[in-house]
Amino acid sequence: MKIGGEERLIKIGLNQSILYCDLRKISITEMNADLAKLSNGTGAELRDLIWSALKDGARVSGTEFKYTEYDVGDWIEELDPSELGEFMKALINSMPKSKGKSKSKKKA
Repeated sequence: MKIGGEERLIKIGLNQSILYCDLRKISITEMNADLAKLSNGTGAELRDLIWSALKDGARVSGTEFKYTEYDVGDWIEELDPSELGEFMKALINSMPKSKGKSKSKKKA
C-alpha cells in the first residue's frame, strides 16, 4: 500500500489484531465490535486498524516502524479514496471464510 510517501507492506492477521487490541486496550471480542463500526464509528477504528496492519507489515518485512497512530491518521488524510478502498478490500479478503451449511441427506 502506498501511504506516508512510501510503498509499505500491510499485514492483517493474528499479530496485527493483537497490536490493535493492545493499542486500544480492548479484547479480541471488542475488536470485532470495533470492526463493525468502521463505516459509522469515529474514524479512530480505521486509523488504528491501518496503523496495526502497517506495523505488523513492517515487522514481517524487517523494516523499522517508528510511527504513531497519529502519523498514520495524517497519512490517511492524504490518501486517494481508491487507495483506501484497496486497504478495505485486503481487510475483507483476510477475514476467515464462512463455511457453507452442509445439507443433511434424507433417508428414503
